[in-house]
Amino acid sequence: MYWERVSEEIFLFTSDRYALVNSVAVLTDRGTVVIDALPFPDEARQIARFLEVRSGMDFFSLILTHHHMDHVYGLYAFPEHLDVIAHELCRQRLLEIGESSLQEARESDPAFAEVTLRIPTVTFETGELLVDAGNKTFRLFSLPGHSADNIGVYIEQDEVLITGDAVMAIPIIANGNWEQEVQTLELIKAMEPDTIIQGHGEVILRGEVKTMMDQYIRYLQCVKRQAQTILKKGRDRREIWDIPLEKCGLERVPLGIASHQLHVANILSVYDKLKAEQEAG
Repeated sequence: MYWERVSEEIFLFTSDRYALVNSVAVLTDRGTVVIDALPFPDEARQIARFLEVRSGMDFFSLILTHHHMDHVYGLYAFPEHLDVIAHELCRQRLLEIGESSLQEARESDPAFAEVTLRIPTVTFETGELLVDAGNKTFRLFSLPGHSADNIGVYIEQDEVLITGDAVMAIPIIANGNWEQEVQTLELIKAMEPDTIIQGHGEVILRGEVKTMMDQYIRYLQCVKRQAQTILKKGRDRREIWDIPLEKCGLERVPLGIASHQLHVANILSVYDKLKAEQEAG
């Protein structure tokens, strides 16, 4: 794990063990607000201890951008009395699959034995939720596409947008919704935040936001074209594995060896949806 300061009061922690997943901590007048957590217990404990020592203040609340386990597990390392704030769909999904997924993780790696699942205690379904932390106001709102429950967290005083996996080094919609993800990226581009902290990957700084959102949108448009071409020409679905990420304008470096697999999963997801629509109509 490594960390950096996005600003004087915003810390970013990134796992070097799992797909550059990010956790964010914001120092406020009312305590430290943590958005998402890293998956591995030792990383989560390091973050909690670092923040306790570095800030010298209590924790105020936890915010969860969505239910995927690489963002959830590490929340156990923070004080039990803290509210966990999320979308209501996130709470529902964790109640449905959280414990079974955690049990699978424990079986594959004994390190997860100490993890206890944190279920959101404060949720919203529509519109926005404002979290008042004194000198910082956090505006929470839906950013679906990667998953139905994904939310954005906008820190108004800093113009910093924490997107969860709505924005990541390779947009992932394999278990999500292509149309919603494109709409979400268009929305973020129109917001023109000063800084974006992605769910996975490096911070997107001032002046890069529009360029990167356009690049991600073009990537998703290319994914759909590739799926349409395979389907239209009646080619074998397995040929999708031969379509490189670079063909759609992105590089494999940001997410390492998983990049091609994630890219292929995107195309397969769109292909299967298009094929189902074709057969139904």
